[in-house]
Amino acid sequence: MAKRKDQTPVDQSPQTAADDFQSVYINPLTDFGFKRIFLNKELLIAFLNDVVGTDIKDITYLPTEGLGNYKYERTAIFDLLCKTNQGEFIIEMQLGKQTYFKDRSLFYTSHVIRKQAPRKKYWNYELKPVYIVAILDFIIFDEQSVKNEVIEKVQLYRKNTGTVFSDKLNMLFIELPKFDKQPSELQNNTETWLYLLKNTFALNSCPPEITGKIFRRFLETAELKQLTPTEMETYNTSLKRNFYLRDIANCAKMEGRMEGRMEGRMEGRMEGRMEGEQIKSLKFALKLLKRGTPFEEVIDLTELSNEQVLELLNQLPKS
Repeated sequence: MAKRKDQTPVDQSPQTAADDFQSVYINPLTDFGFKRIFLNKELLIAFLNDVVGTDIKDITYLPTEGLGNYKYERTAIFDLLCKTNQGEFIIEMQLGKQTYFKDRSLFYTSHVIRKQAPRKKYWNYELKPVYIVAILDFIIFDEQSVKNEVIEKVQLYRKNTGTVFSDKLNMLFIELPKFDKQPSELQNNTETWLYLLKNTFALNSCPPEITGKIFRRFLETAELKQLTPTEMETYNTSLKRNFYLRDIANCAKMEGRMEGRMEGRMEGRMEGRMEGEQIKSLKFALKLLKRGTPFEEVIDLTELSNEQVLELLNQLPKS
């Protein structure tokens, strides 16, 4: 939990976000904070080289919307997309848990890979490496054997030999809830990056144990006093949205458990529990739509189908 300057815990609900909460730094896990920090080339290059293990010299930022080839083809919208001497990188931040996030990651990387094919030109199918670096505020690898592994790296492997089939598809998942080290326990640059991503919002100053120039630059970039009035307004909107999404997701979990138990008792069978989960998701989706939550975000948060959410949307009063 984040703290005030006097180090007393504060409630991070949407109602108190603007009035009660005080911080020296922006929250890197908001959309505004994430992009403010990592649209800085120096910071992004250092982050990728330390965490991914690359040797990037320079970065070119690319448009973040990867369009399909056909009019009605689903698009992929990334937080950050960039081209480097090591290949192309998707940097994605995800706060809300999504059952099919692994599939979503494959979908995103497939867009970038397919766009490498030149049009109206001979091509021998040689690919450049593509990476997705997903910073997650939830856990997707929950096996006991990896409960302390914050970073999970995925490549294509040959089953019979256990060797790499291709180094062109690279996926790296950073599960921040698994990371709980304090400044005095940090052993390398990677752990320092993880600490700052998770804890910057609660800091009042740079911990004395963190001395690297690049990390000082990170915190300077994150200082609230560096923001213009317009940037501050944009950040506050992003911060409130962050609190809002967390709050409704947590409420939905609690309500879902209660409804699931009640309906489970009424039905007495697995069918009843499954129906209860479906009803919970539909009710939650309807609440989100009434509050103006974007269509794609409702799908991500509830895991309902496009058709189910569209049907709910059509039930709302026309403005």
